[in-house]
Amino acid sequence: MVRQGTGAALGRRSLWFIFLTATVFRLTLLPLTPALSHQLWRVHWDGKIAHAGFNPYIYAPNNSLLSPIRTAVDAAVPAQNRAAVQPPLAELLFHWTYNWFPGLRPGKIVFVAADLLLLVLLIRMLRRRKLPAEWVLIYAWSPLAIFEVAGEGHIAPVAALLALLALGWSEHRARSAGVAAAAAALSLWYAITLVPLVIVRAGKRWGRALRWAIACAVVLSLPYWFASSRFVLGDIVRNLRAAVAVAAPFNASVYALLHAAWGAHAAAVVSTLLVLAAIVFLSVRRIEPLRGALWILTVLLLVLPQMQPWFVLWLLPLVVFFPEPAWIYFSVAVPWAYLMGRQPGWTMVEYVPLYALLGWQLWRESRRSAASDVQVQGATS
Repeated sequence: MVRQGTGAALGRRSLWFIFLTATVFRLTLLPLTPALSHQLWRVHWDGKIAHAGFNPYIYAPNNSLLSPIRTAVDAAVPAQNRAAVQPPLAELLFHWTYNWFPGLRPGKIVFVAADLLLLVLLIRMLRRRKLPAEWVLIYAWSPLAIFEVAGEGHIAPVAALLALLALGWSEHRARSAGVAAAAAALSLWYAITLVPLVIVRAGKRWGRALRWAIACAVVLSLPYWFASSRFVLGDIVRNLRAAVAVAAPFNASVYALLHAAWGAHAAAVVSTLLVLAAIVFLSVRRIEPLRGALWILTVLLLVLPQMQPWFVLWLLPLVVFFPEPAWIYFSVAVPWAYLMGRQPGWTMVEYVPLYALLGWQLWRESRRSAASDVQVQGATS
């Protein structure tokens, strides 16, 4: 009994140490001005014009109507000729953050707070699944997560937090799962790929989950539907299409190969079909929601035309539950993309080990599945 109590106490102290050090790491970078991305300036700008009463989906930063509120700081806002492309909940968050304090760094404070809440959720989910809670180290001490959120000010933890809640609730709390899934998708667009998985996992209550997801999406996006008498949803779609059209391929793997072989249009079509096939296949199979989400996002990240290092934060919280070497390695190697410029040969450092480790993982899982089938057949014969 004494030993068990001591071990439990040591476990709690270890977790507190992990969490507190993770907090210190993030607070250390919080005061820094982002050096590799200007996305934080866009967060500030969208909140600023929303505070002034303008719809960010209609007015681009270089619009002459916004000259009275433009300052020297706003010269660093990216995509000056394009209106907002972030989802509505993200834009609401930018607006609320600016209302709270109209500076550049409050957005980072909000994102770091979401990151710390994500750590708490990961620990609770690991314990609920009777997995080692220390696995949270994969995300808590990840240099990529610390740098991209606390240093560069990316919103990824907000969507990851909501997506994890949706996946965790999907089989037991249909309403909550639907709301969380919709909120995640309206924080970062990538989370739309997980919504079908959450709805299907609700089982017989899938209709309830879907209705609540739709209701949540309507409520969160409604503030942006109209500007005077203008219907804005079409503008959001056009903004997204324009952003995609001008985005040059960067640090891609599968998409780069398809583009070289068949051209941009065919590469986009094939990549889209691969993602859709993964969503359908992994949603209808009886597979744990977290693992299904991991493989859906794996396919998505591998076929994207742009693979920005911070995109890995979409998937890294799920790796905590399945600590396979492939994505742990990639989370360490992907920042190399910041240094390689336009030299595609350097991507070999990132992708050759990644694909080798993914192939080994698939081979190992197939052997494990085959062995399990043999045991089942032996038990029933």
